[in-house]
Amino acid sequence: MVYSLPYSFGPGEVARPQEVNANFNAIINQLETINTSKADIDLSNITSDGIDNIKSTSISKSIGEFVISTIPLNDSSLHLLDGSLINPEGIYSDFCTYIRRLYYEDDSANYFTTESDWQNSVTTYGVCAKFVYDTENNTVRLPKISGILEGTTDITESGDLVQAGLPNITGWARFRNMTEKITSGGALSNSYASSGNTGYGDSLRGDSNIQIEFSASNSNSIYGRSNTVQPQTSKVLYYIVVATSAKIDVQVDIDEIATDLNGKADTDLANTTNGGKILMSGMGMPSTTRKQLSAANGGQYTAPANGWLYIEGTSGQSTSFVNIAANMGAVCYGSGGTAISCYAPLKKGQKATIWYNASNIKLYFYYTVGSESEAS
Repeated sequence: MVYSLPYSFGPGEVARPQEVNANFNAIINQLETINTSKADIDLSNITSDGIDNIKSTSISKSIGEFVISTIPLNDSSLHLLDGSLINPEGIYSDFCTYIRRLYYEDDSANYFTTESDWQNSVTTYGVCAKFVYDTENNTVRLPKISGILEGTTDITESGDLVQAGLPNITGWARFRNMTEKITSGGALSNSYASSGNTGYGDSLRGDSNIQIEFSASNSNSIYGRSNTVQPQTSKVLYYIVVATSAKIDVQVDIDEIATDLNGKADTDLANTTNGGKILMSGMGMPSTTRKQLSAANGGQYTAPANGWLYIEGTSGQSTSFVNIAANMGAVCYGSGGTAISCYAPLKKGQKATIWYNASNIKLYFYYTVGSESEAS
């Protein structure tokens, strides 16, 4: 960053002492101004706000980070993975918002499941390492995890349950010239030997060439389910924290600050890039986050945020309509049982009234891309 001095001198020009002194004084004043905003190397001059900032960022935890402890932790930012249902209130608001964003980015992600499948897993196996997101109430069902955890580097396996298993145990023994009927059970079974049969038939007294086979899986299906000893596990993702403290610059490069400022937008946004303009143009578009409303004919609705009011229905045999009366309202007509719908943009706090004579009416409020954080 370049600072202007009070006086400048050209080649061969005589500089007066007071002008030179004025330039030096300007430099000293600027250095003193910069110096007062810097921390001493022993950090003794840090303000109370700086201390609070260090405390809040020096040992921070990220949402979704896995914490293991051998003693109970009373940190309000932690919650036991006991399958609790979390409401989007208070300290859990950001957590539920984060889970909601993950869900709408990919609701088929392996770490999500339905409430019924979650309950079935807990009932059958006692655990479920997956989340359940309720789109109507914005609640999050936490995983219920106990026992052994197995790490994976494949995100598509996160939350998978690996059932208990042991290598199978097999064997056989062959008996010849048997005159009594052979019966077996449990891990043992009998079959005809490959060399053929002689003597009495199995339906009478026995078989003179019987092979006794042993397979532990006949007794319990846990055997043979795996090629190695495999206890029941829940697969999870292990994350590593790569930054645990806030950086404090004792010295700041003025040129570096200038470079940073060049990457900032002016307050009138006149210097935004094409990518920035494209991003801004999409902020007012409908997002995938919506809220279903009770559709009362003639009912008035107030927008909870910037968004779009959407109404749909089914026309009758004669002409039917759905209508949103607002500053920029909309209406749609149809007949013969066709689907009809319309939508209108609303600013936060703006009111709109709906009218219709169609059937099967549904009413939704879609939050804009820029107002999804206000969804409740």
